[in-house]
Amino acid sequence: MPYSVKSVIFDIDNTLYDFAYYNGIALDKLREYAHENFAWTAETFDEKHLAVQHEIYSQIGYNGSCRDRMLRYQKMLEHSSLPLFPHAAKMFELYWSTMLENLQPYNGVREVLEALKERELIIGIGSDMTPYIQVKKLEKMNVLQFIDFIVTSEEAGDEKPSPKVFQMCLDKAGCSKSECLFVGDDLKKDYEGAGNFGMRALLMNPHNKELSNDIQQITSLTQILEMIN
Repeated sequence: MPYSVKSVIFDIDNTLYDFAYYNGIALDKLREYAHENFAWTAETFDEKHLAVQHEIYSQIGYNGSCRDRMLRYQKMLEHSSLPLFPHAAKMFELYWSTMLENLQPYNGVREVLEALKERELIIGIGSDMTPYIQVKKLEKMNVLQFIDFIVTSEEAGDEKPSPKVFQMCLDKAGCSKSECLFVGDDLKKDYEGAGNFGMRALLMNPHNKELSNDIQQITSLTQILEMIN
């Protein structure tokens, strides 16, 4: 199905790179840190990590702040009666430095964004996260020069599939809903969220999961170039 659009807006995590994979590498480093400093087993770390995630979501809701890993590690230490300083900051820095040092984009990401920019399309980012870290990821992927705007849940005050996120993307793109194509990996948040808002939507399915035939999907970003007029 060909798309005639003026703007393409991308999610980042699991859309431009494999977040699940690199998150696993970074968490392994934290498990090692916790074992060396607190004598926690990997299972203990995982239990505490999951518990504070649920606590934070319950306490402050789903928005950019709930993604703050400094807050996550602070609470893990507080609940275990362990000193916050220097451990919370060290854990925060260890997680993100490991993630960014290892992170590599999916094949073709830079080439696709460059080609879209050559076609004079407006390229945006719509992501559930805090802006600083997402910009650092784009910087590591060497694609910042192709990005015209970024919207994060921290700025919008809510997470996808909230219309607030998509409305802010629309405002920054300066296009009508039908002129915007949103590309993301999450069926509910990205594909249905953008579609229900009135944007065109495309699901990134890099691991080729079996999905309904009526879902417009791709397994590689390079396929976008064949789909956009």
